[in-house]
Amino acid sequence: MRETSSHSNVRQAERAFLRKAGWLFPVAGALATLAIGGPFWAWVEGQPLAASWTNLFTLRAGAGALAGAAVPVVWWLGMRLKRPGIWVGLLTLGLVVAAEATLRSARVQTALWLAARPRLEPGQHFMREVCYVRLEETVGRAAAAPAVLLVGSSQMLHGVDDRRLRELLAPAPVIRRAMFGLTPLKALAMRTYLPLRPGDVCVLYLSELDFTNQDEFPFAWFRPYASWRTLPAVVGCVPKGVRIRHWRHLADYVLAATTEGWRARDFLGRIAFRFTGRGSIVPEAAAATEGAALAERARGELHFAESEWNAFRRFAAQAAAGRVELVVFEGDVAPALYSPERIRAKETVRQMVAGFVAPGFGRYVPLAEQGLALTAEDWHDLTHLNAAGREKLTRRIAQELACP
Repeated sequence: MRETSSHSNVRQAERAFLRKAGWLFPVAGALATLAIGGPFWAWVEGQPLAASWTNLFTLRAGAGALAGAAVPVVWWLGMRLKRPGIWVGLLTLGLVVAAEATLRSARVQTALWLAARPRLEPGQHFMREVCYVRLEETVGRAAAAPAVLLVGSSQMLHGVDDRRLRELLAPAPVIRRAMFGLTPLKALAMRTYLPLRPGDVCVLYLSELDFTNQDEFPFAWFRPYASWRTLPAVVGCVPKGVRIRHWRHLADYVLAATTEGWRARDFLGRIAFRFTGRGSIVPEAAAATEGAALAERARGELHFAESEWNAFRRFAAQAAAGRVELVVFEGDVAPALYSPERIRAKETVRQMVAGFVAPGFGRYVPLAEQGLALTAEDWHDLTHLNAAGREKLTRRIAQELACP
């Protein structure tokens, strides 16, 4: 096919640009290396950048210059191809695959989560916990000895002192995977990021709060932990009607399980929009707001969440299959939150969990066997323990785990 006049003019302009300005690419490649190393990690931490021009006379700068010089070479070769459309498509696909592989690499993952964390507002506790978990999983478990994993919602996060438990159970490692809103369905969704090994003990803190009044399909919570290893099980726990209503969110979940770029999109966005520094400082009232929201939801009419119960059973079955011992502590709320409806819900959940957690799956420790004797003075708010209550629960869990 003969080239049109406009197409020919564009080709001539490209050739002229490469002849006159091709030298800019290797120079840009060498200059880019000034940001690698110390300056790069300073940017990750949100600190001022400092680069030395003497770094231009290093092997690293030479490699950067060669990489930059490859750009005009590839550009020139592309203009000589007879069917550039196919090659451009293949090159684009290759770049996408290379970008995804690079983003999944351990070194880039470390930089990503370290860079995202200081750029979050103080009140974004969930995103901060995601950074913590993803960074921990990138580094991996150092100790080969069987560990104790704490898995649960903010009730466990505030109710169990992992440092104190680590002292009481030494030398056994204690790994914290408790965070706000971590119900059984969400624990199943992040199963890939729970470093469970055969011989480990997984401690869950569950009450009627975890099985009632929960979101039908918390896709925003699922996204940063999405994986094809867990997606089928999670979707299988959700009723068909819920899946149909949330088909857009389900598509989002599938895409996040497929590509790391979409899985980490919220955090990449934080880095992009706050490229030069830390997030804006706002009053840190989110913890109190979250606690108030949880208490308000707990006061309302209780609706049993079928998906949470399905997810708990799957999680327990996976633990048993992986030779991980499950220890389930029955959770509680402050006496001021008790009501006839809540007492009935608590008894129902207690019977369901106790009937399912049997030898082969683990141990269930109901409130009657805990002997904590919690009073109103042991509660920070209606759903979270204070320091005194935390010390009681932490010691009781240590006592239970110390039993053969």
